[in-house]
Amino acid sequence: ERDRRDIWSRILLERARQDTKFGAQHKLSPKDWLTILVEEVGEVAEAILEHDIDNYSVELVQVAAVCVAALECREAEA
Repeated sequence: ERDRRDIWSRILLERARQDTKFGAQHKLSPKDWLTILVEEVGEVAEAILEHDIDNYSVELVQVAAVCVAALECREAEA
């Protein structure tokens, strides 16, 4: 349970970082989100291929945060 809370905390921190860096992204289309998500997943793959376990974790958090951002965008549209 503690590990899960720590993971969600890192994801929420990454979401805050994304909002600070890019601003609110509530007008992006699903295709835009797909492009962003695939780019982030590519960075996960790169970390795996380079055996960079520390960066692998960082990139997974970024993927999760992008998924949360896409869901936030979807909810804002509804």
